[in-house]
Amino acid sequence: IQALRNNMSFMEKEIRSYLEKFLPTGEELQRMVAGAGPDGVHPNRGYVYDAELGFVHAPSVLSGNGVNGTNTFYDYEEDGARKLINCTDRPCRVHTYGDSFTHCDQVNDGETWQEYLSAHLREPIRNYGVGGYSVYQAYRRMCKVRDAGERSEYIILNIFDDDHYRNLVSWHRPHRAGRIGPSMMTRPHLRADVGAKTCVERDNPIATADDLSKLRDLDFVYTEFGQDPLVYLGLATETGDDKSLTHLEKACERFGLTVPAGAADDIGAAVEAVFTEAALFSTQYVVELVERFCADNGIELAFVLSYRPASIRSMLAGGERFDQGFVDWLKLRSHSVVDMGESFKTEFEHSTFDLDTFVKRYYVDGGHHTPPGNAFTAWAMMDEVVDWLDPRPLTYESNVGI
Repeated sequence: IQALRNNMSFMEKEIRSYLEKFLPTGEELQRMVAGAGPDGVHPNRGYVYDAELGFVHAPSVLSGNGVNGTNTFYDYEEDGARKLINCTDRPCRVHTYGDSFTHCDQVNDGETWQEYLSAHLREPIRNYGVGGYSVYQAYRRMCKVRDAGERSEYIILNIFDDDHYRNLVSWHRPHRAGRIGPSMMTRPHLRADVGAKTCVERDNPIATADDLSKLRDLDFVYTEFGQDPLVYLGLATETGDDKSLTHLEKACERFGLTVPAGAADDIGAAVEAVFTEAALFSTQYVVELVERFCADNGIELAFVLSYRPASIRSMLAGGERFDQGFVDWLKLRSHSVVDMGESFKTEFEHSTFDLDTFVKRYYVDGGHHTPPGNAFTAWAMMDEVVDWLDPRPLTYESNVGI
């Protein structure tokens, strides 16, 4: 082995050195498959390994991460959906998928936008969101839910601004080093070639819980992740010298993109531009997968676009949207699209609050919506949902009651 390593190319040594920093400890591996303790506290903040999807949620209590530093409680139905609070005795025809803005991190079970919708419409809405998911993982979960026998007539796919990038992430740790929760976990993902206009769907690299130990094996990690274009983007950002441009060129080659003009003068901006172009292209691919899935299963589809506080601040201040091309493309399709960027912009124009006070009303420290933020999200999509459902919800039927 040592002789082989002595013959390694300089590039391979550099990649191995980069990846070695992200190898998990044995304790971290144990957290991936742990259950909640008797006090309801989960050692991995409610994230557990899943062979197909990479990770899902388990019941948990998170200390101090809610509004005003309160604790938040997370419970789930037998099929993994977040616990239903309203109208549990009625049939469900709407399923929702996405990441933490669908799951509604940092609020309790009854404070999600699904539950606000449900209470008003008088019918249950199932919440299959999982914090940290990509758009592609959300698609894979809706397929898994369908295969398990849970059927719906309507699907709302909620896309958050970081979800585009996550489509391309095979192993979260090198991409977002140091984050808790799903940061150590692998996931099903896409390899995008923008130039060829193709995406290759790839399964979760860790096929069984027993295989998690492979993440501590540098040879396995290098073989599995060493040629990932995101590793080259990471190296381009980290090296900060003449080699940065070489790493960026390698990433662009794998993405089928040209190196941005002036990249040598601002590697960070070039890396972001390349990652963003590939990411937004990959989401278009997933949207088309979801459209086919819904058409094949007789399901009506709608979209909700959600954003982090920094993105909302930028939009409200008149900044250019990084995803404008994707938003324009999505709105030309045949589905309803609720754009929370536009919804917050309209609300702010009629508000007497300054920007900081306005954003703080709708977002918890930590980046997710407050209960009022989730209520606002529900009401922003209410008219679209009511017009979409057939028959209309009970609260909108003219022949109900006295």
